[in-house]
Amino acid sequence: MNTNIVSNIQNITQLQNFDDNWNLTKYVASVIDEPIGREIIIHILDIWSFVNESAKPIWLDLVERAGFYPYYIKKTTDEFQDLKSLQSGIRAAYYKSEYLPDIYFHEQQKEVERAISRQENVAVSAPTSFGKSLLIEEVVARNKYDNILVIQPTLALIDETRRKMRKYTDSYNLIVNTRQKIKERNVFILTAERVLEIKNLPKIDFFVIDEFYKISNRKNDSRIDALNVALLRIMAMKPQAMFLTPTVDSLSKSFIEKYKINFFKTDYALVNTNVIELRNKNGNPYSGDRKKKILFELLNNQTEPSIVYVKSPNEAYKLANEYVKWLNVDQNNTPTLDIFEWIDENISSEWQLKKLLENGVGVHNGALPRHIVTTEIELFNTRKINILFATVSLIEGVNTVAKNMFIFSPNKGKSAIDFFDFANIRGRAGRMGQYFTGNVYVFNEELKHENFVIDVPGVDQFEVSDEILINIPDEDLVDKERVIELKENLETDIQEVIKENMISINGQKRLYEFMDKNYLALDYLRWHQMPTYEQLWQTMYLGYKYLSGNDSQSFARKKAVTALRLNTHSLKNVIRGERDYLSDLGKSDSLNKAIHNILKFQRDDANFKIPKLLAVVESLQKYVFQKHNVEDYGEYTYFSSLLENDRVPDRLQFLLDYGVPSSAIRKIDLFIPMSIEFDQDVIVFLRENKTYVNSRLLKYESNLVNRAIR
Repeated sequence: MNTNIVSNIQNITQLQNFDDNWNLTKYVASVIDEPIGREIIIHILDIWSFVNESAKPIWLDLVERAGFYPYYIKKTTDEFQDLKSLQSGIRAAYYKSEYLPDIYFHEQQKEVERAISRQENVAVSAPTSFGKSLLIEEVVARNKYDNILVIQPTLALIDETRRKMRKYTDSYNLIVNTRQKIKERNVFILTAERVLEIKNLPKIDFFVIDEFYKISNRKNDSRIDALNVALLRIMAMKPQAMFLTPTVDSLSKSFIEKYKINFFKTDYALVNTNVIELRNKNGNPYSGDRKKKILFELLNNQTEPSIVYVKSPNEAYKLANEYVKWLNVDQNNTPTLDIFEWIDENISSEWQLKKLLENGVGVHNGALPRHIVTTEIELFNTRKINILFATVSLIEGVNTVAKNMFIFSPNKGKSAIDFFDFANIRGRAGRMGQYFTGNVYVFNEELKHENFVIDVPGVDQFEVSDEILINIPDEDLVDKERVIELKENLETDIQEVIKENMISINGQKRLYEFMDKNYLALDYLRWHQMPTYEQLWQTMYLGYKYLSGNDSQSFARKKAVTALRLNTHSLKNVIRGERDYLSDLGKSDSLNKAIHNILKFQRDDANFKIPKLLAVVESLQKYVFQKHNVEDYGEYTYFSSLLENDRVPDRLQFLLDYGVPSSAIRKIDLFIPMSIEFDQDVIVFLRENKTYVNSRLLKYESNLVNRAIR
């Protein structure tokens, strides 16, 4: 065997000589179950058009032997029908899904599928290209379970999962938010927080947590408490369960034993990853302007879709703008997109994102409205834009079709990325069936493998937060003394309120004690519907002070001003106000800074932090005032709902989760009869009145509405 061919397999662009093919296939047959064997086969599939025709049947035998049935079936269906023998047909039939039409599992997907059929609880640790999401669809397609719950970490992933599952609406009611009507058979696709908000959740028969690593203390995720408590509550129903994660080394031993988990760990992948370390002549990473120049030259020479990973939204915009300037183009490379009209009407025609999109470049970050995130991904996946500058918000779970990944920054925000982050980012290069080999260009030191064991604080009870601990059933508690201390001097009823709020236990206790002692002076908490500015900032100040440790009145005032403006003015007007404020402070580029500030406020504060803060303050003040026989107490739900859902009424809020802009939903609300309350009835109305609906919306809005209801 020519060892040079094996060691340089990624660099081989053709293999026309039959003897070379023969020798290589003999070698691959000897290592078929090892990573090197699979890597060579995938590379041969990548250069398939340049492989000796007489050798292709031999390679296809090896493709089948490796268990790559998705590739094998396609090749023998499209090109080599004569290769199908009775024996190969029998073998292939074993890997064909009984429930998903024309879907064949690869070898290790089939192992997991068989474990599910045996009614085992499974955890799967596998590379990005393994096809874990197909396993979720397999569970739903079986139509065996009355109630299925899939926990996803982000709303973007919820919408992506919902779109895959909508073909099963004849069998299941799809629920993506807490206001939808629960029916007899449901597929719940929710964040952990939303799971805990549903008080009448039925018994769950099959339970899935995607991106399961987020349950670990090691990842320091802000929503770790909710995910752990949701796990404990749902597993108490004794469902069959599946936990999916990118590659980790092992899981908590206590977790595996408690729930009898069959743990599958594999490096099996259907795409190759070609890592290219970019170094100067001294062997060191590039830096400064030279680093940027190398990046820009490489991007300009690519003909396939490329993602550039950077540490923050500011760096993404800065680098993207510098790249477009470096290109020095005289005219736009991209035709006019429907989204431009929406941007002009709702944000600003001068927004830098629009100007970048006009030049075929996108910027993806967590502060953008969800429908813009979805649109950018769709533009990228359909090759209408070819480059995305992205933060970690894109990397964590959203499916993209990228040939190249450029890891430009060694950081995630202010922290250095660890090996797990690096492996997750790296795994976004390549796509099964489209890009057999993904190129990963590394500008920094490539991180070495480090062991990652997923701990489960709610089960292990090691370094467990108060908020998780207080939700662990008494019979499972290890540190009972600590729980007794947490509940000390609290009446039973307020203990339950504090427990359900899922935020700083000690902070809630101090806030409760303050309210209990000073209730006669807290009239500003007793507001309903829409608060005055004074009522709102003082209410929020108490929340920030006791629950977040932020004792700044000016901070609370600023947040209250923006929240009130968003609840009473258009987004465009709020952005203008922020721009004027920044201009008065002498800030440069005040428009783009204003857009970033307001959109980030919407995603972080308006959509989550402030409604959560107000809900906790409301629950405590209600208890205190009722305890002291004060009949009138505050009710903040109306204001919080408006803020969280961008002034969209309750009955139409599910459309936000379906990826429809709030601007379109508010227009729709004007002509949908008030008698239509439930999501399925709304969808039927929109389908039956499609022409009228489209005539009232921007083209971009109508496209998203039509996609949501089809």
